[in-house]
Amino acid sequence: MATTDDYGQGVSVATLTDTPNAETMAKNIANAIVSRSIMRFASASARSAALTGTAAPVEGMVTWLQDVNLLYVYDGSSWVSLSPTSVLMDWTALSSIGSYAGGFSASTPAPRMRKLSVHGTEVWEYEGAISVSSLPADTTTLAYTFNSGYRPSTGRGFMTYSSSHYGVRTTVAADGKLTFSVPAAAGSGVSKVWLDGMRITSPAA
Repeated sequence: MATTDDYGQGVSVATLTDTPNAETMAKNIANAIVSRSIMRFASASARSAALTGTAAPVEGMVTWLQDVNLLYVYDGSSWVSLSPTSVLMDWTALSSIGSYAGGFSASTPAPRMRKLSVHGTEVWEYEGAISVSSLPADTTTLAYTFNSGYRPSTGRGFMTYSSSHYGVRTTVAADGKLTFSVPAAAGSGVSKVWLDGMRITSPAA
């Protein structure tokens, strides 16, 4: 009767009393070893097509996807990236994912956003600057609205930098509204607001 490996990994090993069957013996060993090695697939869709039925993924399986060059482990319900940081959405111009309010526009460097997965935690980052034609002091002013899919579940606030050398209270609300507010001392001379340093961790929380 077939036994298993000494390491408790479920690799079936034929015994001398088993009926000789080279094909079955080789397949039992190959299947067990392959399922416990790092399996390589062209893409996530190729992985899904291959790992079905009796070859369905089980907790602890590890795969490498060649199209994104990332390592994944199956946690029992989904594939989780083992790479420290993976890109969920590359740097994307704000003009492609929302709309500017009147008096506001893209400046230089162009304002952009990207989405990352850092050790399994989703992180959104922003950079670049927005031009301002008029930003009244001591007033919260709408500058831009993000489309659905680029809005945090709860509002977030930041302190950013402006051309007036005064800090700017910058907020991104759950409805996607990006607003600016500068102190009275800044006057109305602000012509540019930078988004550099804005970072949202766990935007769905």
